[in-house]
Parts: sequence; C-alpha cells; structure tokens
Amino acid sequence: MQLGGSIVRGGLLVWTMNRKKAFSKFPEMRTKRLILRKPTMKDAEWYFEYFSTPEIVWGGGEPGPKNMEAAREELRRYMIDLYQRRRGFRWIITLKGESQPIGTLGFYKWVPSAGYQAEMGYDLAREYWGRGIMTEAMKAVIDFGFERMELNRIEIYIMPRNKRSIKMIRNLGFKREGLLRQRYFDEFGNFADDVLFSMLRSDWEELREDWKKSR
Repeated sequence: MQLGGSIVRGGLLVWTMNRKKAFSKFPEMRTKRLILRKPTMKDAEWYFEYFSTPEIVWGGGEPGPKNMEAAREELRRYMIDLYQRRRGFRWIITLKGESQPIGTLGFYKWVPSAGYQAEMGYDLAREYWGRGIMTEAMKAVIDFGFERMELNRIEIYIMPRNKRSIKMIRNLGFKREGLLRQRYFDEFGNFADDVLFSMLRSDWEELREDWKKSR
C-alpha cells in the first residue's frame, strides 16, 4: 500500500509520498553478510576516527573532523538529522555478528520538490576493500530506493581520481552522464571535477532479477 497523494506538475500527475507515515521507523536491513543499521550519537568516537583516515578523506574529497566536538556535529547533521528531517537515509554498515562499524552508505538530497530522485554516497574501511561488501550493501540500498522510496533516478558524483569507486558502480549498472568541471572542492579546498553517474528505475528493473539470483 502506498502512502501519499498526488499533484499536477507540468501537466503530469505526480505521486507524492507521505514520508512521516511511510518511514516512521528507521528501516534497518540485513543482507547475506551485513547489517545496515541506524546511526546514533554513540557512534561519535568511531565517526571521528574513521572519517579522519587518509583513504576515506581521499576517496570523498572531504577533510576529516577537526575534533570530537566537530565529529559529533557532523554525525548529527549529515547522518542522524538526515532521517529525522526525512531528507534521506544514511546506514552504518556492520558485519553480522560484529558490532564495529566498517562503513556507511545512503541517500542525500531527497527533497519534496524532487522526491523522485536522490543522490547516493558511500564509504568503506580499507581493510574490507575487494571483498564485494560494498556491492552487496549497495544492491540492498538501491532496491530500497526504487521500491520503498519510489525513486525514478539515483545519482552518484565521484571524483575522477577514484577509479576503484567508478569501476564498482559501473559494474552495478550505473551509467556515466558526463564530467562536471570544478563542481566542488577536494580535501585541500581546491576546485575539483566530478563525474556524474546515474541509474534509472528502468535500468534497475532490468538488473534486479539477476541481483536476486546472486544473493
């Protein structure tokens, strides 16, 4: 059952979701090896250490938090409040049977004026690279985006230097749309390019049966 209403935009009837009713509880998920759970303020110490590691700073192009106070503020603003304000979701990744977080992923910029699309971001501790963990988590979250959030489009922006990340999302089925010159900044505050990738609902519909068979 869907929860929402409809509006007319550009002559088209567009469905709008009642987000408070649809997601009154944070949607935790489980995959074959992983638990994707809700972030809490208890994660602040881990957040500070994890987002200060060189590979995470390099991959995301964002400097780490300056201190614990900044870490708590970032955790609240970018992860916890994201769900509280119904602007998106950010899951913390853990291995089944273990409590230590190993990464995060989720959706940003899921705003009411563009409820059919959202941006996606992700990160993973280096010691877990090359094991298919992020691909496993991404498939679960992409399914959630198209099935539960009723998205039609998912966007991912990646710095050109991050070739591992680009390879992964290409393998998932995202399509490159173009290079956005000096769209944002790197971790040193210099202007940096981004490459835009997207997946449409129609792309996902062609992939999801193969995804189910591989689980």
